[in-house]
Amino acid sequence: MKLSANDGDGLGDKRKATLNLFFKASRGRLRSIEEKSVPSTPDVISADTQGHVILEGYKPQPIRKFRNRGFESQLLNRTHGFSSHTGQQMLATPASDPRAETAGYYSRSTDVHQCTAYTGSGNTIPFSLTSCHKAPVTVIGDEQGYVRFFNTSDGGDSHASKVDTSIKVHDNAIMAVDFSDDDLRLASACGDRSGKILDVATQTVAAELSGGHCDSLRQISFQKGQANGTTLASSDRAGRIQVWDLRCSPMPVNCFSTISHGKKLAHRDTQLEPISAKTVNTIDNCHERTVNGSTSSASVTTIQWLPAGREHLLLSSSEADATIKLWDTRYIKPRRQLTETPLAMTQLPPSHTWRTYGTTSMALSADAARLYAVCKDSTVYAYSTAHLILGHAPALEDNAVKRKPNGAQGLGPLYGLRHEMFHAHSFYVKCAMRPVRTAGGSEVLAVGSSDFCAVLFPTDERYLRATSAATSHILPEGAAGHGSFSSSFSASTPFGSVPQGLPIYQAGTPLIRGHSREVTTMSWSYDGKLVTASDDCVVRQWQQDAAAARHLRTVGEFGGERHMAGWANVAADWDVDEE
Repeated sequence: MKLSANDGDGLGDKRKATLNLFFKASRGRLRSIEEKSVPSTPDVISADTQGHVILEGYKPQPIRKFRNRGFESQLLNRTHGFSSHTGQQMLATPASDPRAETAGYYSRSTDVHQCTAYTGSGNTIPFSLTSCHKAPVTVIGDEQGYVRFFNTSDGGDSHASKVDTSIKVHDNAIMAVDFSDDDLRLASACGDRSGKILDVATQTVAAELSGGHCDSLRQISFQKGQANGTTLASSDRAGRIQVWDLRCSPMPVNCFSTISHGKKLAHRDTQLEPISAKTVNTIDNCHERTVNGSTSSASVTTIQWLPAGREHLLLSSSEADATIKLWDTRYIKPRRQLTETPLAMTQLPPSHTWRTYGTTSMALSADAARLYAVCKDSTVYAYSTAHLILGHAPALEDNAVKRKPNGAQGLGPLYGLRHEMFHAHSFYVKCAMRPVRTAGGSEVLAVGSSDFCAVLFPTDERYLRATSAATSHILPEGAAGHGSFSSSFSASTPFGSVPQGLPIYQAGTPLIRGHSREVTTMSWSYDGKLVTASDDCVVRQWQQDAAAARHLRTVGEFGGERHMAGWANVAADWDVDEE
C-alpha cells in the first residue's frame, strides 16, 4: 500500500505531537490543556481530557495483602516457614474468628431464677453477684437485703429451683458482694452505709463493718494474697474508701470457720455475737468533680485490688470521669498533708476532652497485664498496668517497699472495645472476667448492657490484630480525597464518633433473648458458666455447647423450643455447613 505525500506529513505531525507531549510530561513541565494548547490532532486532546476527568474523581482501593486474608492464609504462611521472619510474630500463633470463643453460649428455660420477694408480694431486683472459687455456687444480693445461693451445676432435677438457700443479712439493698479466696467468708456492702461478713459454713454473720462510711456503700472487695480474708476495702457515694483489717479487732476463738492443715473444717461458734471490725486506713475525697468552679466529692463506683505480690495496691474510679487512680494502701498521704495523694492516675481517653464520662466497673486479666474499665460512653477501655506509672516505677514491682506517693502521670487507654448492642446508660452496668483456668485458659470479658443483653468480648489480642488486618486495606471514609490514611483504626463503628488516635475494635457477641430489661451485673462460676442479673428480676445461667447454641439459632419460633431460652447472636454465616 502506498501513501501520498500529504498522508505522510499528517502521520509525521501526529508522531511529533505525541513525542512532544511525552517529553514535556516526563520532565514535569506539562501544563494544563486550558492554559496552553498542544499542537495535536483532536484525538490526542480528547484522550488526555478524558484521563484527567477520571483521575479527578478516582478513589484508589489498596490491594489486600495475602497474610491479611484470614485464618487460612496465616496457617499457610506458617506452614511455609514465614512466621519466623522479622515483623511476622503474629503468624506464629494465628488467630481464628473470635466468635469461636463466644458463639457456643446458650441458656435453657430451666437455667432461670425469678427473684420473688420474701417479704411482701411481687418480685425484687437482684443488685449484685459473686461466685465461689471452688464450688458451683453463685451468691445473689437482692433489694430486700437477702443473699441467695444460686446453684450452677447441671446435675439433679431440671425442674427443681436453682436457689435452695437464702439468708437475711441486711435491711436494705445489697449493692455488692465478694467471696474470700478460700470461700469461707462472704462480704456484703449495703445501701444503709453498713457492711457485713458472713461465715459461709454456718450461714451466720460473723463481723460487722459499721461506722466507717457516711453514705451508702457502692463496692466491697477482699484483698488478694496473704491476707486470706482478713483485709478488705469498701467504697461509698461520698468519695471515701475504707480499708478494714479484722486482725486489728479483738476476736474470740472460733469467731470464723477455718480449715485445718488436715483439710478438716472447724465451724464457727454460732453463739458468739458478731465482732465490730476496725478501719486501718481511710481515703477521703479520692475522686472529685468540679462544676462551675465548685468542687465536690464523687461517688467511687468501682475498686480493684492488684493480685498477690502487689496486693497492697488498690485501683479506684468514679462517676465523675474515666480517670483511674492507683493507691498504695500502706502510705495514703505524708504527715502534715491534708489531702490524700495517689501513686498515679491515668490520662483521660482522647474523646473526653469536651465532656467527661464516669466509670461503672473494672476487671483485671489473670496475669494483671491488662485492666479493663467500662465507661459511660459505651466503651470498654483497655489499660496496660505496667504503664499506670510512666517512667521508672519501682512501686509496681512485686513486694515493693512503700514510697511517698506523688500523683505521677500514667498512660491513657491502649484501645477500646465497642458493640452496637452494648450501651451503658447507668452505673449499675458491670463487667466480669472469665477465669483463666476454664475453657482451655482463654479469657473472655462479659459486660452488661442497657440493650437487654450481656455482651462477650474475647480479650486475646491476637483476635484484635486479626480483625485489624482483615480490614487494613480499606480506606477510611473521606481519606481518598486527601490521599492519606486515618491515624486511628476502627474495625467498625456503626454508632458514635471514634476517639482520635485510639483504636476501637468491634469484636463482641451479644447473648440475646435472656432478659427483657437492662442487664446489670454478672459473675463467672469456677467452671466457666456465666450468671447474669437484670432489672427484670431474673437471674440466668449461661453455659457453652456449640451444638445446642446453633440449634437455638436455627430452629425458628415454631415448636416452642426457644421459649424462655437465650443464645449467642452471631452472623448467619457462622452456622453454615462447610462443603
